[in-house]
Amino acid sequence: MPPLETTIDPITKAKTTAVNGSLIEARGISKHFGDLHVLDNIDFALSPSEVVCVIGPSGSGKSTLLRCLAFLEPYDDGNVYIHGQLLGYEQRGGMRIRASEKAIDRVRAPLGMVFQHFHLWPHRTALQNVTEALRLVQGLSRREADREGMAMLKRVGLFDRAHHYPASLSGGQKQRVAIARALAMKPEVMLFDEPTSALDPELVGEVLAVMKQLASDGMTMAIVTHEMGFAANVADRVVFMDEGRIVESGKPETLFRRPASERLSQFLNTWRERALT
Repeated sequence: MPPLETTIDPITKAKTTAVNGSLIEARGISKHFGDLHVLDNIDFALSPSEVVCVIGPSGSGKSTLLRCLAFLEPYDDGNVYIHGQLLGYEQRGGMRIRASEKAIDRVRAPLGMVFQHFHLWPHRTALQNVTEALRLVQGLSRREADREGMAMLKRVGLFDRAHHYPASLSGGQKQRVAIARALAMKPEVMLFDEPTSALDPELVGEVLAVMKQLASDGMTMAIVTHEMGFAANVADRVVFMDEGRIVESGKPETLFRRPASERLSQFLNTWRERALT
């Protein structure tokens, strides 16, 4: 068992246990889709209150890494620990077997996840989308769930849209409802999988502003993003992936100004050229 460290989460005020000082730690994880090696022996860690942005070209394995950290995609080799507990598998009779869904849900309970697409119920209001899990999973009464849901919508700037249906909301507003829904479950870690890539350019800023505020509040976050400016200004650490591997990892001021690898230099030059067109 890896060494553990107890800390107080700055958002929930809950006592949490970290492995090697990290809330999440992946050790040597790999993932295959048939003959395609999507993740190749990845080591990744996320410490309390840390914001890590994962960047890289399309198809580099960024989203798969995030999904493996939450066991939405089972990883094939290696281990992922959350609070020092192995996620997705258990040892039985000297063999590693997949854990039960109940055990998987228990270990990954501290995680909240926001996807590229919003996945809102079209027949439920913004408030109802936020409170659904509070009532069904946490067992809150309607009054308690509504109170918490309204607080979360206020936090993302949508208090006045609580009773609107998704069809009447902009893409940016829908994504902010999705963020409020995740926050309502009181996660200790938020995982964002390209949360602005499906939005019109003029709507990106309102979502990034919410995420920036979460970072200021001390929320632990791992963010797969193509928003280089956001990564440079908000991230504590930037991870650059290519062909299923982590090529570089470090502080944004170092990676963006003095990339150590030719591959990252090429990637950044391509991004700058596109930003000028």
